[in-house]
Parts: sequence; C-alpha cells; structure tokens
Amino acid sequence: MRTLVSAVLALLALVATAGGLASAWIDGNLVDESGFVALASPLSEDAEFQAVLTDSLVEEATTAGGLPDQVVSFIEPLVRDAVSAVTETSGYPAAWDRTLRISHAMTFAQAPDPAEPAPAIITLDLAPVIGLVTESLGGGLGVDIPTPEDTTIEVGSLERGGMLSRVADAVTAWPLYLAIAAGLAVLALLIARRRGTTLALLGLGVAVIGAVALLAGRLIPQWAGGAPGLSAVADVFVHGLAGRAGASIGEASLPVMAAGLMALLIGVAARLAFGRRRRRFR
Repeated sequence: MRTLVSAVLALLALVATAGGLASAWIDGNLVDESGFVALASPLSEDAEFQAVLTDSLVEEATTAGGLPDQVVSFIEPLVRDAVSAVTETSGYPAAWDRTLRISHAMTFAQAPDPAEPAPAIITLDLAPVIGLVTESLGGGLGVDIPTPEDTTIEVGSLERGGMLSRVADAVTAWPLYLAIAAGLAVLALLIARRRGTTLALLGLGVAVIGAVALLAGRLIPQWAGGAPGLSAVADVFVHGLAGRAGASIGEASLPVMAAGLMALLIGVAARLAFGRRRRRFR
C-alpha cells in the first residue's frame, strides 16, 4: 500500500512540475512585458522580417497621403531607400521596443466591451516605427506625410479578456505549482519503502520532462502558423517569434534535464549503497 501511495504522489509531483515549469516560461517570456520584449526584440535584426516590414512600411507611407498613382510610382524608390535607412538608424531599435510594449499592452488588456469583435491574440501596433519613418520621409522629401490612423496588425485570433486572460492569470501562480510539486515529492520519498528507487524515478521523470521540452522547442517553429488571411508582416512575425521561443525553451530545458539526471544518479547510488548495507546485516 505504501508503494502504491508513494507512486501516486510521485506521479502527481511530476505533473505539477511539468505544469509549473511550463507556466514559469510562459509567464516570464509572454505574459511579462519585459520578457516578451526581450524575446521579440532581436527580430529587429532579422533580415527576412525586416524585408517584409520594409515593404509594409513603404506601402503605408506612400498610400497614407492619398497621392496619385503616378506620383506614388515616382517616389516609391525614394521612400524605400528612406525606410531602409531608417531601419538602420540608432533610433530604430528603441522604436521597435516601444512597438512591442504597446502591442503587449494591447494584447493583454481587458476588452472594454464584451459585444466588441474578438481581437487577435497578438496585436502589433507599428505606430512608433511608422512615426519614425514618416518623420524621416517628411524631413527628407519636404512633404508632410501623415501617420495612418490604423497602425495595428492582427496576429492570430483568440478572444481578449477570455481564454487569454484566464491563461495569463493561471500561469502567474507557477511558484505555487512548483511548491506543490516539491511537497508531493517529499511526501513520496517519506512514504516510500525504497527511497533511493523513488528518488531515481523522480529524477528520471524530471529528465523526461526536460527532454520533452527540448523536443517541443525544436518543433514549435515548424508548427507555428497564423490564422488564414494574415498579412505578410504578421506571418513572418509569428514564425520569427516561434523560432525565438523554441530556442528559449530549448535552453531552459537543459538545466531541467541536468537536474533530473543528477537526482537519478543520486537515487541509484543511494539504492545500491542501502542495498549492500542490508545484505551485510542479513
């Protein structure tokens, strides 16, 4: 009976560990504003993303002023050169970080009216970047280029204030999940008849959790995909962010695997040591 109770407690401890570690990563890298900015900020240096973003900014800048098609075709190369120059200025990284912070705030804000259409899971607001571009273009061309009224780009489709908010609230309790996991593991060890074996199995379970996370980190970029009809900027952003997330999860999984293997080795060593001692006293 003790063995069965110990096994159940150990299994629950591993489940709580997996949930706590996953929640900790989501909270630190997606729900937390600073973590999200740190995760997505390097996209400002991604060549593919910047090429697609440049095309979008050129289109926004040339169409915002309502210029004739003949004029647009004439100034578009100049605008493209100006936009490319802006993305290489010292002020661009700061504008991109402001874009990410505004977008994060919009994404996790509560919907003001339940009757409104469900906003996207991530809403990119490019206002800081577009403002930097139009200001540079206006000064270079001697033309007042207004900033478009709508500078947002929708990514995905999940109701704000619904499931997204519930998930955000749930993952912030990750310290509690890990504390519960630790308590269950201690109880499993105290109740177990063979504590070395139980510790080894707990370590093996933690190592498996780390290995699964490592595999998931490699597969996430392949699974990433936005909703149908997304803009090119949104699609490249999703894949770029998924690549960054996968790499981050892979890095975070290595200490988990190492800790699990260490517990496994300690458990095996304890099992062998106590096994020899028991055989001596027989």
